[in-house]
Amino acid sequence: MNELPPPLEQISYLAKVLAGLLVVILLGLASLELAHLPLASGRWAAGLLAAACGLLAWLGYRRYRQLDELQRQMHGRACQWAVGLVLAMLLVVSAVQALGMAPAVHPLAVAAGLIAAWGLGLCITHHRVS
Repeated sequence: MNELPPPLEQISYLAKVLAGLLVVILLGLASLELAHLPLASGRWAAGLLAAACGLLAWLGYRRYRQLDELQRQMHGRACQWAVGLVLAMLLVVSAVQALGMAPAVHPLAVAAGLIAAWGLGLCITHHRVS
């Protein structure tokens, strides 16, 4: 598969994951600024943002198809962990909001929590496999 020694392969993988997270964070921050743009340029910016998200989804799909069976299972289990953790966190937050003890949660915070939960699920799954 890769010809890199294991420590360099792990660093390379981590760098790719962090670069992907940086792109997602930058896209999220760009979406926050759409409300402050004039209508005409805001439409163009929204279109560019949607195109960038589509390109990112396509690249992720391409990368997923290149994974072997074990890696696919690990990412699938990590997604299962992420969905469960985020749903549990959303239930708690919504209950606290219903009591008036917390402000509304921004959708980008939910997305960040989903990414963090996926990372945690990937660590748990990797620990169980190795």
